[in-house]
Amino acid sequence: MDQFDVFVNPMAKSRKSYPYVCSLQNQLFEDMSSRIVAFVCSDESIAFDKISVPITISTKHYFVCLNVIATIEKNRLEEFVTNVSDYREQLLAAHDALFTGI
Repeated sequence: MDQFDVFVNPMAKSRKSYPYVCSLQNQLFEDMSSRIVAFVCSDESIAFDKISVPITISTKHYFVCLNVIATIEKNRLEEFVTNVSDYREQLLAAHDALFTGI
């Protein structure tokens, strides 16, 4: 599993609002049983400026919401969708904005 891989949200209850999750965790920690993920939404009204990164998946627009983060057991991340490492700089900038205010 690579950093910035996107998967179908394995939690059915939140899947309508957040259809996908994006792995934020670096591969250096591959041996850990869980992954830190950010939830991905399509609703611009729940995406926050500076900490939600606009991405495109199959021509549809979404937001990786760095303010909605969780740990999920990696064996639950079964349905790979895409990798969004092309948005790496924006994702790291959103991370910095959230945690350091920069």
